[in-house]
Amino acid sequence: MYLIGIMISRFVILGLIFIVNTPLPVAAHDLRLESVEGGHLLCYGHPDGHDHHQATDGYAPDTVLKILAFDALACSVAIESSDSSPIEIRGDAAALCILTSTGAWCKTPFGTRNLPADEIADELSSWLSIESVKRLNIWTEPLASPLTQWLELTPLNDPFVCRPGDKLRLLVTYLGQPVEGATVSCDGRPRGLSDGNGRINIRLRHTGPQIIQAGLTLPLDSPRADETRHTANLNLELEER
Repeated sequence: MYLIGIMISRFVILGLIFIVNTPLPVAAHDLRLESVEGGHLLCYGHPDGHDHHQATDGYAPDTVLKILAFDALACSVAIESSDSSPIEIRGDAAALCILTSTGAWCKTPFGTRNLPADEIADELSSWLSIESVKRLNIWTEPLASPLTQWLELTPLNDPFVCRPGDKLRLLVTYLGQPVEGATVSCDGRPRGLSDGNGRINIRLRHTGPQIIQAGLTLPLDSPRADETRHTANLNLELEER
């Protein structure tokens, strides 16, 4: 949290965002929120095809930094959460947003290690990993605006009336401001970059669970890491009609 606070404060003060257009890795594990009776489960893993109940990996609950829940008017609502993996979030919410971090990572000649750069002698590159997930259960006009200061994907038109082949208009924001040049992927495949207004259109390919991601890399002036790598996941489900 200390590194995250320093990073956000620095960019708020400077009012400057440098974007590195690094495509999201296709094989990356994805944060996702699955609907269950009475609430949601936070899962971390790469889904097998479109079956979102497959390949749920364990994760350390202490990587979860913040859990936010909102009603249809985008007002904060109280929820309860467990402290074991997978984390269960109990209660009704129109939208859920969760921020996580697995800390600092280093690439070395012998592989990637989950350690800060100042603890590695043969570090080639280093980064702080920050990942968030937002699940929408309904869409309303108030939910067509960013809900957090994290990297975030926001649908600008109602995704729940879309059918396969329809386009979904998305807004990419960081610190509540539009982000130009963020890589946006769907089902693990890059679909393009956000424009100067932080917007991008993507074509939905199927019904069922949708996993849409945005990636953003920012420089970080710290002995522990050279940059911060943000990944924002957007989850929603389209019903068969």
